[in-house]
Amino acid sequence: MSSVVALPRALLDTLRVDVRAASWFAALGEPLTDGDRSDATAYAEALGFDFLEIGLARDWPDAERLLKAPDWTPAWWDREEALRRSLLADAEARYPEAALWSALTDLTTDAGDLVHGKAATAAARLGSAAPASIHVAAGAASQAIYQLAVARLAGQSASPFESKFRLYAAGRWPLGILGSRLVLF
Repeated sequence: MSSVVALPRALLDTLRVDVRAASWFAALGEPLTDGDRSDATAYAEALGFDFLEIGLARDWPDAERLLKAPDWTPAWWDREEALRRSLLADAEARYPEAALWSALTDLTTDAGDLVHGKAATAAARLGSAAPASIHVAAGAASQAIYQLAVARLAGQSASPFESKFRLYAAGRWPLGILGSRLVLF
């Protein structure tokens, strides 16, 4: 007897609603809130980074400079990727492969159009954004949606991807960890 079950449509529908309701990039350039700090701390701690300062990019040129900075902490990316791969393996073991990949592709394709438009709107609002940065922001947001979908499909409701998504939903863009700072825009 197989342990593979049908994809949970209600879970995917809820995620689609969450994606549409999020305030993608609406808080860029604004001061951090207590909620932003709380979600950023939860995200960093869930990835195993304790005692990080929460930094803030002021505008698009500042965010672009930080994204190109030489002091990126590769362990941040490595930990996210290791977790994503592990959760994806769990999800692949639970659901039919074709259905899983089709659902993830449909979700991220639909969301990609939405977040690209929101990033472009934020860039127009603040000004001074390089066109490539809009694509980078939208790609990062699409990746966050994909990561959250994989985590939820794997049955992991307490992953760092929940906190990361909440940051995006609140209008932030987590740029990454530089030295001892998790930088948000």
